[in-house]
Amino acid sequence: MNYLKILFLCCAAAFSMNAQMVNDSTFDASVKRPKFKKGKGPALLIDAAHHNFIVEMGLAKPLVDVATADGYRPSIDSSLFTKAYLSNYKIVVITPAMPFTFGSKKEVTTESTFTPAEIDALHDWVNNGGSLILLSEHAPIDKSMTPVLNKFGIQSSIGIVWDSLNCDKTIPMKGFQTLLKFNKANGLLNTDHPITQGEQIGEQINAIVTYGGSGLTGPEYTSLFTLSPSSEIKRWSGINPSGSATSQGLVGKVGKGKLVALGDCNGFTAMYINMGAGKKFFAGMQVTDHNWKQFVLNTLHWLSN
Repeated sequence: MNYLKILFLCCAAAFSMNAQMVNDSTFDASVKRPKFKKGKGPALLIDAAHHNFIVEMGLAKPLVDVATADGYRPSIDSSLFTKAYLSNYKIVVITPAMPFTFGSKKEVTTESTFTPAEIDALHDWVNNGGSLILLSEHAPIDKSMTPVLNKFGIQSSIGIVWDSLNCDKTIPMKGFQTLLKFNKANGLLNTDHPITQGEQIGEQINAIVTYGGSGLTGPEYTSLFTLSPSSEIKRWSGINPSGSATSQGLVGKVGKGKLVALGDCNGFTAMYINMGAGKKFFAGMQVTDHNWKQFVLNTLHWLSN
């Protein structure tokens, strides 16, 4: 099967159409001031054991390249989570995970993405000092990620986040209201956290746009991307929308460890989507107007400290 062919699109920018999601070969993954010497940084796992479609489609390569350039030791592996297995890593990245192949169904019902033992092992690992990145998405992925999010005290909406006021209106396409803007001007970007401040001059995060996704609520966490009162949860796939949300980006400490949870995964890629008629939609770390590359680096740095 050609893994670039999908039945429906993870990025909400292209509604109700078949599309291709492709790594942008022009993306510059180099890092001017690496955090660690080459190959001397923390071991980083990118999960591939749970139908993680970003990995299956090859779209995790930009993240691997950036992490490697920053001195980290990333690997992609498909082993199930156990205490012994997780002990090999300082950082674990779970891109959107599902109980079935992405695009094969429109709704998650009773299937299990992670076993209870895996969720317990993951929580214990973080509680004892591990650093976890959880990347969710819009329906049906939000429901498949809900059990692991709940284990960490986070609730997820079911559907897709929509905001007709705080969206990127410069993109003339159907569904642009799901391209949510978080910046200083609208006050929805938290600029007082180490991730958004960075460690050095020039590493500050000023503007982020998410590409659809789910909404999150976690009272014990700090919100980096706060949803405005004008945001709504609308239907995307399968069941009708449900729940409410306050954020698309939550960060905080869990015991001795740290957690970063995002409702949208596309900022951790560097891809474009073939829209047809020669048109392309670019999303992720290579979009210079959005600070995703620096955000990814700052996130890894905060989780490493």
